[in-house]
Amino acid sequence: MSMSQTESLDLDALWALRQHVMESGRLLTIELDDRGLIRDANMAFRSRFAGFDRVSGESPWRFLRIDEEARDLLANLPPRTPVALMLRETEDGEAYCFHAYRIAGGTLLIGEIASGVENEIVERMGHLAIQMSRLVRDLHKANHALAQANGLNEKLARSDSLTGLANRRYFMERLDTEVRHVRSRRRKLALLMIDLDHFKRVNDQFGHAGGDAVLVAVADLLRSQVRAADLPARLGGEELVAYLLETGLSAACEVAERIRLGIAELRPIAPDYRVTASIGVAELRDEDDPESLLKRADDLLYQAKTGGRDRVVAASPERAPARAELATQRLSGNHRRDPYGRV
Repeated sequence: MSMSQTESLDLDALWALRQHVMESGRLLTIELDDRGLIRDANMAFRSRFAGFDRVSGESPWRFLRIDEEARDLLANLPPRTPVALMLRETEDGEAYCFHAYRIAGGTLLIGEIASGVENEIVERMGHLAIQMSRLVRDLHKANHALAQANGLNEKLARSDSLTGLANRRYFMERLDTEVRHVRSRRRKLALLMIDLDHFKRVNDQFGHAGGDAVLVAVADLLRSQVRAADLPARLGGEELVAYLLETGLSAACEVAERIRLGIAELRPIAPDYRVTASIGVAELRDEDDPESLLKRADDLLYQAKTGGRDRVVAASPERAPARAELATQRLSGNHRRDPYGRV
């Protein structure tokens, strides 16, 4: 038997079953649309509840009583899982046992008058179904909240709480991964080690709140000057770092100089208080591991500090862009050229 013949038999069977329940003189059948309004109802239902009048477009709850929990259960019926409900006539209170089924575009309710024994049993089943539906719904909500909390906890575990940058642990994990990838693919990677100059004076003069404001402003600037593939981080205190993927020493020095000049323009705590930074720039070498790369960048940062601060020092000074030249470019508007190749 072919697939098309099987599908035809299935459709024929569904048609026959629908005709049976719709034409039944004993079963009460209501078909609801996706809004919960009556799309169709059989003669047995209309004769009992509507004096044979058409009821399409009416709410079934004009004829039957339903509480909010059962209404919520109907609105969230699981597929291929009939739910038993005990509903009562609005006028004389007679009880009916209905089974609800989810169908394409709505719900099918099939019921009949309930006997006393059925009334008690089905009513218990209905209450149990409602309770189970509520428990499943609450479980879904709890799982969703837990997933959100886990996502938040994971983000907090890898982020610095003040600046939102990556923290030292997460940065070192990512750097280790990227160093291995870069080495296996013969690509470039550069590291910027950044330290804010005379940061203790900021805390002494403006308090820790002032120091925090400076760190947040610098972190925002750093984020804006690197690409999504790069990773800026706060190692601790006023020491920041960033690795730049697919970036050689010359381009990394230009990025560092742009960051240095940008920091000098910040005024996060007072209009007349200028913040400066010293930056060491190192490019990954064949013999490097993450720790040795970080140490070389830190040594270059130390040279920038001892050389007068507010400057960029690279592994090969002759390859680093001259600060005076970059400053001239910046004043003339050429500083808008992006060392990454962006405009």
